Amino acid sequence: MDGVPRLGPRTGGTGLMSITIRPAVAGDGATLTRMIRALAEHHGYEAHFSAQPEDYEKFLADPAAINGALIACWNGEPAGCATWQRSYSTFIGRETIYMEDISVLPDYRRKGIGSALLRAMARFVLDRGAPRLHWLLMAWNGEARRLYAEAGAVIEDGNCHCILEGEALERLAS
Repeated sequence: MDGVPRLGPRTGGTGLMSITIRPAVAGDGATLTRMIRALAEHHGYEAHFSAQPEDYEKFLADPAAINGALIACWNGEPAGCATWQRSYSTFIGRETIYMEDISVLPDYRRKGIGSALLRAMARFVLDRGAPRLHWLLMAWNGEARRLYAEAGAVIEDGNCHCILEGEALERLAS
């Protein structure tokens, strides 16, 4: 994950904030599983969560992977993550980065970890020379909406996320 920022502890007006961010690497599959499972539970989607640590290990070990992750630590303990994948905008004619998820474990929320992950993703996108970071926002998630709006994100009305899978995917493909 060349170009992924490694952020050390940050000092704020109240003293030392112990947030560090690093690229996820092979061996972090169990950590990502725990964090993404917590996100699925927070969103009420635990029944749809089926990823296993080895699923994440596959892309973490693949030097040609089109996706990756950042891990945020609070006082050295994994506390959150951001997962991303390369995308392409036909309107722009360039590669963009799609942020699949930001997840912060419940015990670490409201400590600035989500904001730090979003800043690190912005740095990563610019370091790659990509013009855009984009993601899906669940309409009901007011906390995330506030975080993204404060960061300056444009939050579009009217767009929705469509999924084609299982029998419907097979039926359409036949």
